[in-house]
Amino acid sequence: MERSTHSSTSDTSSTTQSFNMHIEEGTPSLRRSRLLNLTTSKPFIPNHLFKTLFFITTLICIAEYLYINHLTTSNTRIPNDPYDNTFALITNPTNPSLWSPSHQNFIHSAVPVPVHSHNDYLHRIPLFEALASGCISVEADVYLQNADLLVGHKARDLQPSSTLRSLYLEPLQRMLVAQSGRGIFDRAPSQTVVLLVDLKSDGGDTFAELHAQLEPLRELDYLTYWNGSARVNRPLTIVATGNAEFVSITALNSTHRDIFYDAPLHTLRSSADDLDIQPPRYGYNTSNSYLASTEFKNAILYTHKNESSAWTKDASQTQIEQAQDRGLVSRYWDTPASPPNTRDIAWRVLVERGVGVLNMDDLGMVRGRGRGWGRLELK
Repeated sequence: MERSTHSSTSDTSSTTQSFNMHIEEGTPSLRRSRLLNLTTSKPFIPNHLFKTLFFITTLICIAEYLYINHLTTSNTRIPNDPYDNTFALITNPTNPSLWSPSHQNFIHSAVPVPVHSHNDYLHRIPLFEALASGCISVEADVYLQNADLLVGHKARDLQPSSTLRSLYLEPLQRMLVAQSGRGIFDRAPSQTVVLLVDLKSDGGDTFAELHAQLEPLRELDYLTYWNGSARVNRPLTIVATGNAEFVSITALNSTHRDIFYDAPLHTLRSSADDLDIQPPRYGYNTSNSYLASTEFKNAILYTHKNESSAWTKDASQTQIEQAQDRGLVSRYWDTPASPPNTRDIAWRVLVERGVGVLNMDDLGMVRGRGRGWGRLELK
């Protein structure tokens, strides 16, 4: 009996052990089987559809990045900027929609401010953005190539389609014709717009071509000119700088001189000055010059006055005051660009000292004027 009981117990134990082994051995297999079923089951989204959606999403992200980048390049962005809201979809100056009533009305209704759009041609829409931002002065660098004036910063960057005529002269003429000869800005119809042409190639030949290309505007009487005794202000004023020679300016018709010089602001005093007569006679004056410019590092903004004579008074004045006495508009280029606080301080000081026009590259800052560097108003 004992043997039988022992045998039965052994069988039960063996069966239990076998059952446990089966479970222990079977459980991993079962888990692997379930895992295999999960990994090999069909995805909820078909693979080809997933790839297509991923590709489309990537393209949308890239497009949004490029669009935002094209809006923000080199410009401060103003929240809900009316200019951006109006011109955001225009990417080049040849877009016909620039001449739609809505875009032209936006430009003509801009509030003009004494700001010079430096290297204006580098902006997304040359000329148009500057005017729509209220700039009263714009700048174009030109090279004489193949009997035409091409606009660009470096000779290697020139494009045959980017001419002074197409980017500046013809659009300005078209706008002024639409204004019936009044100024660009409806809020200040007598305000002239300055086109500063920086001659990068040979001064003599380039100047001659510039003079020739102005003929259509000259015939329409849109150009400011010296009539022999006074300067007659018109909607557009042409100023030559760079390789332009002063003698080329003075050699023009003395009773209808319609290109003016960008005088050297840091050396306005010249041997042609005569301060012993009344009124004083200056070498650089309204008959031959309009702007007076120099690099910011040459600026003399504060002086100790000495008014013992007309000569010492003139010599002890700031450069801005010397320009004012000569009837010229002062301008400093290459002002500090960064850090922002240094830039804003420089702008504020120039405004407080009475600079004629503030030289700016960032047209977003022009539209956001008054943020930390003072309010700009036409005198």
